[in-house]
Amino acid sequence: MDVIAARETERTPVLAEEVFAAGYDFITGVPDSHLAGFLSGLAEHPRAIDRYLPGTREDNCVALAAGAYLAGATPLVFMKSAGLGTCVDALTSLALVYRVPLVLMVSWAGHDGRDVPHHNVIGGPAPAVLDALGIPVLRCRLADPAQVAERLRAALRTARSSRIPVAVLCAPEGA
Repeated sequence: MDVIAARETERTPVLAEEVFAAGYDFITGVPDSHLAGFLSGLAEHPRAIDRYLPGTREDNCVALAAGAYLAGATPLVFMKSAGLGTCVDALTSLALVYRVPLVLMVSWAGHDGRDVPHHNVIGGPAPAVLDALGIPVLRCRLADPAQVAERLRAALRTARSSRIPVAVLCAPEGA
């Protein structure tokens, strides 16, 4: 884990509690080092025992979240921005077509070209990709857990009222 991710790990375990407090009750996603603090807090949270299902592919996580929504849950899907490419088909053929109001918490790898080249390739156009799909985007900074929590609450309100996925694009510390 790099120094920036280690600092974010120290600051973000509170996000797990905030996610449950915001009303999310089914959480899935593909782990990312910038979300390490959130994931550690989630793994230790007593409510996560039957409400957190880590995934290996972002498209599978979108499908799991859609199924959870149809079963009455309020889903949150987390991923890094590179995962957007992996889940485009699940978003377009499932979540958008069937108007599934799920929230994507996206760790913005490659934000402003400040990452390794393969992260920058998807990080740069990530907002435009989401916009092209018709998915509203709220931005925040992982270094500010209160801001992340507020955006997750706002995204859930928007997703519910519009009945479409909403993304919370979280810039890493130092971005």
